[in-house]
Amino acid sequence: MENENDFTFCKVEKNQSSDADGSVENQSSGFLWKQDELPSKTNKTVGFLSYNVIDASSSSAAGTSVKVASRKPASRAKVPFEKGYSQVDWLRLTQTHPDLAGLKGQSNKRLITMDEVKQHQSEGSMWTVLKGRVYNLSPYMKFHPGGVDMLMKAVGKDCTTLFNKYHAWVNAEFLLEKCLVGTLDNSRPRQ
Repeated sequence: MENENDFTFCKVEKNQSSDADGSVENQSSGFLWKQDELPSKTNKTVGFLSYNVIDASSSSAAGTSVKVASRKPASRAKVPFEKGYSQVDWLRLTQTHPDLAGLKGQSNKRLITMDEVKQHQSEGSMWTVLKGRVYNLSPYMKFHPGGVDMLMKAVGKDCTTLFNKYHAWVNAEFLLEKCLVGTLDNSRPRQ
């Protein structure tokens, strides 16, 4: 190539079958040609952008091509929201519900041991530790974009490492502020 910034686009629309000479079948994927075997090529310039147009419609050009392996991007495990359980619905709920943490009038400024966090793993009271703060995740379960199963991995333990792996950019203190139960008591040794 003339310049290290050169690149080639092509669209192949014809399906070619494998010949006895070893040419590769086209399944509507990209092809690369050897520099000296390029099919008809036209240089074009638009403003400061220069590009080449390659006519790959002739069958003789497809016979000299080499198939490029294409890799599909890894798919995310997407969990569809139930109606009324989007992040917008969660924010609306946090503004209107007085006691999402389930404290029933107790202060959320108290110290909580890890043993007490481990005791709260049942429906309605699912506690976790995130960045030294204890949260009741029960009200947030159906709102979590990764689904209930992913959030269950955090219940009863410190989920800071898991959270940072997937959501380091998320402001959890804001998102879960109404679910705050207290602060983890680090003064007592863990067992």
